[in-house]
Amino acid sequence: MSDKINILVAGTGAIGGYFGSFLALNPALNVCFLSRGKALAHYRKHPLRIHSSVHNNIKVNIKVSGSVTAFRKKFDYILVCTKSKDTESLFPEITKVINKNTLIVTLQNGLFNYRILKKQFGKARCLQAICKIGAEVDSKFIVRHSSLGFLVIGEENGNMSKRIVEFQKLLLSSGIKTKLSDDFKNEIWIKFAWNSIFNTLTGIFPLTIDELFDNKDTAKLIQQFYSEFKSIAKANGISFGAAAYKKIITDSKSLGAFKSSAYQDRLRHKELETPYFTSELIRMAKHYKIDIPVITYLHYLSKAVSLLTV
Repeated sequence: MSDKINILVAGTGAIGGYFGSFLALNPALNVCFLSRGKALAHYRKHPLRIHSSVHNNIKVNIKVSGSVTAFRKKFDYILVCTKSKDTESLFPEITKVINKNTLIVTLQNGLFNYRILKKQFGKARCLQAICKIGAEVDSKFIVRHSSLGFLVIGEENGNMSKRIVEFQKLLLSSGIKTKLSDDFKNEIWIKFAWNSIFNTLTGIFPLTIDELFDNKDTAKLIQQFYSEFKSIAKANGISFGAAAYKKIITDSKSLGAFKSSAYQDRLRHKELETPYFTSELIRMAKHYKIDIPVITYLHYLSKAVSLLTV
């Protein structure tokens, strides 16, 4: 019997491809990848490649399939790296390969995926991670890594639990920079705010981040979106002060011609993920009876744009 830790990486896009490649190179781990469509066909014949402007390039042959049963094993960790629209379709697959100690970790944006994973599999076996990375997959299925490349993990209550400490050790042993946060709930809301505002707006129009600020109309929408988001955050016990505003808005002005994931999806005629972000905001606003006309308008606009783009 192998004593290696078994890990399933669900998704071979920029996030799954990047962090999964580091895990796959760790000899102490047995890493399998779940993929679909053209990506699956590609990786059955070719290695996973990371071309990075930050570190040395990576090339690794991966174990990949379109079905988890092909791997014939239970997994200790399952990393969910798909787009939000594909999360629920993973439930039957995940159910087949979990054991009583399996930890399901979402590396996805927003709060939607973590909420539905907890509802399906229980809070005790689910964990959320924040990805800090600039990466995209090109037409040749090469992951182009341009900036950052680390994870932030933590518990909602701020505790340094055994499971996050062990998970950090695993990630660090694979060469993945990882920060433990004792203020994770606040950090996840700051990241959620950034994704909700900038991915939504750049996906609709589409504009790079600098163009978004340079245009007076979209610059105004940024401020209106932030104001409504701040009210929802406050209702959830998150107080956005000057430090949060700097991280979410002011610091974003220095990103220049940054291409958000939604901007990239729009140019490639892919379905936008952003309605999953705004739907969560609308759901919470309704619960707390908060009026959010700008977010609601942008939610339906992004859904319409997505339908016309695909």
